Amino acid sequence: MLEHGSSATRPGSNRPGMHKYIPPRRSRSARVSYRAGLFAVPVLVIATLSFRGGLISAREFFPAMGLGFVLGAVAVIAALGALVSLWEQGGIGWSKAVRGMLYGGIALIPAAMAVAGVVAYPKLNDISTDINEPPPIAGRNQDDHPAPNRALQRQAYPDLLSRRFRVTPAELHAAARQVIERQRWTIVGELTPALPDDPSLIQADVRSLVFGFTDDFVIRIRPDPFGARLDLRSASRIGEHDLGANAARIRLFQQDLDAVLLEAYGALEPVGEDDEAPVEEEELPLLSDVPQEEREGPPPAPSRKPGEEPEGPLSLDGGLERLPSDLEEIYEDEPAPQQ
Repeated sequence: MLEHGSSATRPGSNRPGMHKYIPPRRSRSARVSYRAGLFAVPVLVIATLSFRGGLISAREFFPAMGLGFVLGAVAVIAALGALVSLWEQGGIGWSKAVRGMLYGGIALIPAAMAVAGVVAYPKLNDISTDINEPPPIAGRNQDDHPAPNRALQRQAYPDLLSRRFRVTPAELHAAARQVIERQRWTIVGELTPALPDDPSLIQADVRSLVFGFTDDFVIRIRPDPFGARLDLRSASRIGEHDLGANAARIRLFQQDLDAVLLEAYGALEPVGEDDEAPVEEEELPLLSDVPQEEREGPPPAPSRKPGEEPEGPLSLDGGLERLPSDLEEIYEDEPAPQQ
């Protein structure tokens, strides 16, 4: 117990001779970072699920997505300021600053990927393996492939070209349809070949993996001297920049198609553009329209019957004293055999 007249230090006491209690410093930036990051991720998730489920349109989805990105950026910037202040001046708020930066960073991942795509890929939203005559898309104008876009695509994606296969168009159509079913794309239009060499067309709707944007994908198959010619087209419905998604989709389809053809026909490689078309062998014309029997007549009859002894006695040494009549013509200019 304290004796009477002794002084005790109590927090908040302002009596002379007593110690003053100073509360610890709390970082306001850390609190802002935590709250902004805590709302950024749910805003993006709810907006994405609503858009994929058809509850909101693209016009409503993009502002909601932008709000999520802004909250994520605020969380990261405020967290950086809070960490620097806490390091220099001390205080409470380290945990909230770190969690705010983590949540804000997760929210900014899609935005960072979009920025990287804009930098790495050209500004295109319609890619075709045949840039001069792209496969038609229902509901779109055929002039959506202007000349500047063709030159830009040829420079950016020189590997995306028409491909030819040594199978019939009907067989290639069946293989392409199998690839679409494996990818679970929705077929919205199809022109099936009635005969093995008839051209065909398939149009499908493709949804992106993360945000669920719907793109158009068209497969055109035409007969070719080698067998069948394949052309692909992938086009975005929203935005002027596809971030390289359409080119990646075409490459993925080509790889899956090669796998399907390999399963069905074995090692079946596409024909290159420099390969020459097979030339059909032409039959040589006849020297004369008259049959050989009429030109030369029937073959001559033998001079003796089968098994009949040749004319003339045999000599002691095994030779003939007189040649058969059918050999005299051959050896008429030769000296007679010695007897």
